[in-house]
Amino acid sequence: MFRLHQTWLDLLQLLAVSPPPRPPLSISALPAELLLTVFASLADDDAAALRACTLVCSEWRALAQPRLFHEIVLSTADMGKSIAFQQFMLSSPTIRAAVRAVTVHFPDLDSWALDRRRAANLMADVLELLPRPESLRLYGARFSDYRIKWSRLSNHLKNSIRTLLHRPSMTTLLIDGWVLDVNHPEFNTIFADASTSLTSISLLDISDGIWGVHDVPAVPSRRLALDKLTVTNTFSKDVKFIEWLSRPESIFDLEQLTSLHVVESRDDASVSLLTSLIGPSLEHLEVNISYTPQDSSIGLSTCTGLRSLSLSFGVFYTELYYSSLPWICATLDTLSPHNALSSLSLSLYITHPRNTNARVFPPPPVGRFNYERWARLGAVLRNPKFAALGAVRVQLVHHGIDARGYSQMAAGRMGEVGERVRWRFLRDDSPDVEDATPT
Repeated sequence: MFRLHQTWLDLLQLLAVSPPPRPPLSISALPAELLLTVFASLADDDAAALRACTLVCSEWRALAQPRLFHEIVLSTADMGKSIAFQQFMLSSPTIRAAVRAVTVHFPDLDSWALDRRRAANLMADVLELLPRPESLRLYGARFSDYRIKWSRLSNHLKNSIRTLLHRPSMTTLLIDGWVLDVNHPEFNTIFADASTSLTSISLLDISDGIWGVHDVPAVPSRRLALDKLTVTNTFSKDVKFIEWLSRPESIFDLEQLTSLHVVESRDDASVSLLTSLIGPSLEHLEVNISYTPQDSSIGLSTCTGLRSLSLSFGVFYTELYYSSLPWICATLDTLSPHNALSSLSLSLYITHPRNTNARVFPPPPVGRFNYERWARLGAVLRNPKFAALGAVRVQLVHHGIDARGYSQMAAGRMGEVGERVRWRFLRDDSPDVEDATPT
């Protein structure tokens, strides 16, 4: 009994002893993997909070600060700030390694001061030293007598751009407003050493119309197989450029393209040239039509793999004056009976923006419009070859008419297809008056 009693006393003494105090938890003890996950989330949703995290402690600053520089903009607009920023980048290898997206913006070149030239050289230094960029965007003034021209750039800046395109991480390039005033062989040279990972390219208003037939090079030994392409198709120089891109001598191989976007299109033949070349691999086509002649269309007969078609029309096309619906029907008719189209999106003007003064041009009643065109579209879409078509979205841009009443009358004329249309409404003259909520 004595031994049992002593054992209980020992047990009670052990229970009475308080556990040792835990050491205070320090933020520096948090795993780096956890912090990186949190900082990555803040980089997407709350940049201000991410900047605040860089002020907590040196450990957090080292992990959070690079996230602030995943996207950078290099410009010569503000000389003092741009030069200071570029010098900071040159002295920060950790920050340079974190950069994924680069935007280069040049204003007009009508007044290039010495410090601006210095900034351009520093810009080239930064571009050359970025080890893992994924996208590059080059912007310049489109409508100017002093546009950025490739021939006027320093060799240092040209080479730095080529170096960036050569990085294995590079996937996306956009050139908007820079003039590539080069002949065909020189154009190929710009992209000759680009990484094969570069599969998405946007070339907007880059040609100056000097493309000639006398300087066509031989077929390149290595071509870049593109997955996505965006081009402008506004002027004759753009048409010539598209014709060049479609030739086997071009550095770009378009036969595996899955996504094509044509901006400000005014020439259906050049778009048809692209679609016929791409053929079955094309899955997504978006065309912004500025103007095309009557009785015209885009040919899609070879695009048997096309799943998504988006067509938007400029102010030249209004249902009140010059309807886009005949053009749409003619284009849809060219699709193969064995097409895979599952999504169709249309953006149409109902009235012209010059009629915004309601006192001078009162909004026409919805009964005044010709709805036979909508009946024709409904008949086209009821064709068995569109059996896979599920989503049909139509945005109506207007200037004060009863757009919902118009859509109800249009849907009624389309028959059973009209029941599947999702309508959106947009006031072009005052977008805040009416939202674009689908009905």
